[in-house]
Amino acid sequence: MSAALFGLSYICPVVIASTFGVIAQRSQGSTALAYMAATVAMILTASSYGRMAARFPEAGSAYTYVSQTTNPVLGLVIGWVLMLDYFFIPMVICLITAKAFEVLIPGVSFRVWVVFVAAFATGVNLLGIKVAARVNLSIMTAQLAAMAGLIVVCVEYLHVGGSGVTAPAAEPIARTAATLPAVLGGAAIACYSFLGFDAVTTLSEETQDPMRSIPRATVIAAMAGGAIFIVTAYLMARVHPSLHFQDVENAGFEVIRTASGPLFITAFTAVLIISNIAAAMCAQAGSSRLLYVIGRAGTLPKRVFGYLHPHYRSPSFGIVLTGIVMLGGLWIDLETAATCVNFGAFSAFLSVNLCVLIDHLGSRRQLPGGAAKLLVGAFGAAASAGLIASLGRTAVRVGTLWLGIGLIYSAFLTRAFRRPLPDLNAGGEKEAAPIGTGE
Repeated sequence: MSAALFGLSYICPVVIASTFGVIAQRSQGSTALAYMAATVAMILTASSYGRMAARFPEAGSAYTYVSQTTNPVLGLVIGWVLMLDYFFIPMVICLITAKAFEVLIPGVSFRVWVVFVAAFATGVNLLGIKVAARVNLSIMTAQLAAMAGLIVVCVEYLHVGGSGVTAPAAEPIARTAATLPAVLGGAAIACYSFLGFDAVTTLSEETQDPMRSIPRATVIAAMAGGAIFIVTAYLMARVHPSLHFQDVENAGFEVIRTASGPLFITAFTAVLIISNIAAAMCAQAGSSRLLYVIGRAGTLPKRVFGYLHPHYRSPSFGIVLTGIVMLGGLWIDLETAATCVNFGAFSAFLSVNLCVLIDHLGSRRQLPGGAAKLLVGAFGAAASAGLIASLGRTAVRVGTLWLGIGLIYSAFLTRAFRRPLPDLNAGGEKEAAPIGTGE
């Protein structure tokens, strides 16, 4: 259950307050339908992640699955692309949180809050995943309470007739003016809200009975996040049926203010900030464990990337490195960082779904599920490819450049792909222990 809460905390359901307006406009008002489509796509991908996690209960996510299903060289390339997602998500969350702090406390620059959030998340993660899990459990409780409160105030507002025009019951799902391309465009943006459910798989070595609990937690996190998003988006769209907002990027807060009052909106904003800090900790934990697994495999120097703290058994170098990257929020703009996240995440989704297809259509047949998993993997791959196609030029350019660097590094290690990946740790070093275990 704690792993599912980790994934849900990473998803951060209260983020709908920041994305509602953009999705409403892109989907031409069919906000709830856009979230439904996104939820289906993410559950399909989560199912593929769950099957791979049950077969390969190791940290590393898509990097591990591609390496085990195909070959280590291709796994390295996918792991390299995945680092765009895992490196930049903590930075994006850190920057969003800092900006929210600046709104709440205008007298303090957001740069101060960037440093504060990065330092706090790094400190908690250095103490180990058990401490981080306890912190996240408390914050996740507050976040779920805030979302429940939002649902209640929206229902109450609609029940008493509100103070303005509300939408008919079916309009947020099937708005007559909406087109299929518009709904799919809204769904592509809505999928961004789910980024992070796959981070559950990076905890495979720190979870009891990972072959059962990790697959369940991955799907539960995606389903729970989707249910919250669909219900909340439906009610918010009915409270505010118009597609015109004072500030589209903060449209959710405008809707919440309409349905409630100043006390609730202040409390909700506070929970949003705290939840984003929890999400930053989850993102940093997942990123550091990806680096650790790549280092432990010998593709990166184990002395640095494969190091575990002797007492807390946490990959301290990766945690500190990710914390330093989070400080990039002092200089980089949100849009640039977010586009890097999207390319890395959707590429990883596509690769994991393809791994399921390769396993079924090839000679391995090591995954359970029979023809059912073939259909899930095929639809999941198609959905992931569609998400990549929906990205803008900046995302494609940055992602292609990063992919090119990864290919050059892989070619250098393998002598233009003519040799297997060398073990950069050869020389008699002690084999690295699994994360979270004793010596």
